[in-house]
Amino acid sequence: MVNALHLKPNKIIGDLAESSLLLRSWKGFQSRQGPYCSKDNKFSNGEIKVFISGNEVDYVKVSSIEQINAINFLFENQEKIKIALLSALQIEIPKLRELYDNEIPLIEDINCFSSLIGLSNIHVLNSEKDNYAYVGYEFGCDWDEEHGLGIMTYKDQVISIGQADTAFDLWITFEDKGTIEAEKEKWLKEYSQAQKSNYNKPKMKRWWKFWYPLK
Repeated sequence: MVNALHLKPNKIIGDLAESSLLLRSWKGFQSRQGPYCSKDNKFSNGEIKVFISGNEVDYVKVSSIEQINAINFLFENQEKIKIALLSALQIEIPKLRELYDNEIPLIEDINCFSSLIGLSNIHVLNSEKDNYAYVGYEFGCDWDEEHGLGIMTYKDQVISIGQADTAFDLWITFEDKGTIEAEKEKWLKEYSQAQKSNYNKPKMKRWWKFWYPLK
């Protein structure tokens, strides 16, 4: 698999490019590289899948300099980011314990998370602010094998914590940078145009109209 650090800006990657990073800060946590963030081994060696969302430019989807900046930042600051993620998660534990009927143990030290969660995927989104893309961290966790755990970040700041889909929810990034209303209007406009385009397409004949009665 391609090393995410080798990705260059303005490279055609399509909707989603898959790569990987070796993040030694996550070594020793659960290994969650199986399907749907499931366990595939006892302990992680720190190798994590990285998904990069393409930015549309002239009808093709490419990587951006903001995404390259974000990848380099998360690699160079991986330990600082890990501590920020786990510290924010520790603060959320009382709410999560209530939500999951106290199935999650009390966490007195963030190092205790290593036996409960594992980093499965990193999502480098096509949403940016001040020269850096937003990055989502998708985990598998013991307390919710089906829905997992997701944390949205900007550089080393935790923006939101929720289920796995939080890690790739663009609307969270739009709200953080104050563009959510503009994005809603853009989405509604595109949806309306798509609906109109579909409505104006030539109608196909019903199958029986291709048949003619025998004379």
